[in-house]
Amino acid sequence: MPCVRAPRTLLTSLAIALAAAASASALPVVAIDPGHGGADSGAVGILPPGAVTGLEPRFNTQLQPVLLEKDVNLDVANRLNAWLMARGFPTLMTRSTDNAGGDVPYTDVGSDLRARTNLANARPAEIFVSIHQNSAGTAASGTETYVKIGAPAPTQALAAAIQRSLVACLALTDRGVKERSFFVVRETTMPAVLVEGGFLSSPTDVALLAQPDFRQKMAEAIGGAVWSYAGLGDPGPVCSGAGAAAPPPVPKAVTVARAGRALTMRAGINPLKGDLWIVTVRDATGKPMSSIPLRARLPNGKGVSVTSRPDGKALLAVPRRTGRLAVAVAMPGIAVSATAQVPARPR
Repeated sequence: MPCVRAPRTLLTSLAIALAAAASASALPVVAIDPGHGGADSGAVGILPPGAVTGLEPRFNTQLQPVLLEKDVNLDVANRLNAWLMARGFPTLMTRSTDNAGGDVPYTDVGSDLRARTNLANARPAEIFVSIHQNSAGTAASGTETYVKIGAPAPTQALAAAIQRSLVACLALTDRGVKERSFFVVRETTMPAVLVEGGFLSSPTDVALLAQPDFRQKMAEAIGGAVWSYAGLGDPGPVCSGAGAAAPPPVPKAVTVARAGRALTMRAGINPLKGDLWIVTVRDATGKPMSSIPLRARLPNGKGVSVTSRPDGKALLAVPRRTGRLAVAVAMPGIAVSATAQVPARPR
């Protein structure tokens, strides 16, 4: 009997190992891109004297302690990389040292950005997350996530998931998902987003970004969103706090309504040729929801992707052609939609 049981045990262990390997290989490859590096410090935030950051101490020419964006980005990226790898995700860091993309000395911005996108495209990665911190006037504060102009629904869904998770974890102002032609989201061949966690120019935000626990929250928020986007369900407790473990609200209702003539004209639409329609997304409590990706089918058959703004509304320019306007939430596992009849004749 022992000589029979041993092979069975061995085969069982082998089967478990193969299943685990297959499960890991099924997870998407995540490219993590810590923005800036080397001679490119990125944004600079002024710290109060004696601030403890857990990062290399930095000072400006006036000997004031400062927080460099490149250091914050790399620290968050390393924490995100550890979080994802601990859960079996294959990852790629576009830099892991204080250098440019590909861990080479910084020469110019073009070479730096090309190195980052080339690495992700060559792997190939299936998700790309570029980590940055913002800068503007001292009054500017909050979190925003960027996608390329005209980003397809999968990219919009990834950005929306990350934005919602970051806002829930960091409790900074929700500045929404935005479209810009940033190189790293434009030249990558997979769903790609650029995260602006907070403003180093804001005294409030920079004080938070200086804290290792806050940077851990940022990493876990992004990781949890990637987990959910990959279709793995609830990522479990994230954000290093009891209050952050609650699941984010889910869209429960979508409404569409034609805007008035005056608003249509202010949007630059000729009322004789088309209308402005307002799509509103709400959760189970009726509260408007921001950063929700939506897919619309216009009466002329054209498909359009939009994202709800911080006020929960998304705007659609609809040509004056009779037929049905259909709008649906573009999130995995969520079937919420609305339709409306578009009139043929002008008002």
